[in-house]
Amino acid sequence: MEYTSIESTGHPLFDQAWRLYKGSFPPEERRQLRTQEKIMGHPLYHFEVITGDDGFIGFILWWGFEDVRYIEHLATSARLRGKGYGRRIVEKFIAGSTLPVLLEVERPVTEINKRRIDFYRRLGFVLNLHDYLQPPYKKGGDPVPLMLMTCPEAITAGEAARFCRLYHPVIHKLRSQGKG
Repeated sequence: MEYTSIESTGHPLFDQAWRLYKGSFPPEERRQLRTQEKIMGHPLYHFEVITGDDGFIGFILWWGFEDVRYIEHLATSARLRGKGYGRRIVEKFIAGSTLPVLLEVERPVTEINKRRIDFYRRLGFVLNLHDYLQPPYKKGGDPVPLMLMTCPEAITAGEAARFCRLYHPVIHKLRSQGKG
């Protein structure tokens, strides 16, 4: 697998990644295009597209903070799901640093949400049971109730609150005004 860091929406791989992004996440859990264009240049933000023998595989979008790495979005091409690519992408990501990893998942109310949580558990993540709200990606939008998963160990409610206090303003600084 080959990883390509993309720093602008003009990159040749961006359009394919963006189509997968829009098809993989509900509107309330993703940025709009004009906001994504602005965030691409942030020094702590990483937009990595993965390709290989099977062509376009997927992407991992993450933030590299001083004390934690936060996976904001991860998706593999629908035609390649179930072939182990997602597992390999996450394993490589975890192995790439000694820092803990944090990500958000939807609450386990549907079978797909439960399977997603189980997927991350098999990779060493722990589901944290603290109340957690993802700030809206759109100005005027509603926060989204999600759950945090962390690797290699659980975090306290205080540590979760610290993540929100320190990093949500960075992650959600740019919010779109409307549709896109």
